[in-house]
Amino acid sequence: MAKSLLIAVGLANLAFALFHGYLGYEIYLWTALPGSVRGFMQALNAGAVLMMAFLAFVCLFMRQGMLETRLGGAVLALGALLYLSRAGEEFFWFSFRPAIFYTCLAVGLLHLGLMFFVRAAPVTVPDLVKPSLLDMAPEPAAPEPVAADPGEVVAYGVESEAASDATRVTGP
Repeated sequence: MAKSLLIAVGLANLAFALFHGYLGYEIYLWTALPGSVRGFMQALNAGAVLMMAFLAFVCLFMRQGMLETRLGGAVLALGALLYLSRAGEEFFWFSFRPAIFYTCLAVGLLHLGLMFFVRAAPVTVPDLVKPSLLDMAPEPAAPEPVAADPGEVVAYGVESEAASDATRVTGP
């Protein structure tokens, strides 16, 4: 079931990427806009096409990684944020169009559902927000060998009486 849902999400992302590719052509033909505004809209649209194409690619061709890794969970979170924010924008920046709102809401909720309920390793919000401090800590360095007499066995991290005497001696 998880893989079929992931394929459905991938196909939805692919459909959005193709639609926005066509939308870029429409923006190009839209001569009523000043050139700088049209260029800005083209740049934003091209970024959206690339992001949706990426989401489609990983959902369709990297299903195991999407379902089993933390990075897959983060990619699903990116897709959810993309589509749910676009659904919310329908209220603030555009005249409300139910078709766009419900389509974006459905695809965003599919991303969230995959992320929180279907994945083999459920993702928690702290996993996505900050890495564990233990993951970021450097590995502890191996202890330095303690100076000793030439014939004595060197003990790592343990100081013998001879070694402590040897460290006090200065000179040849």
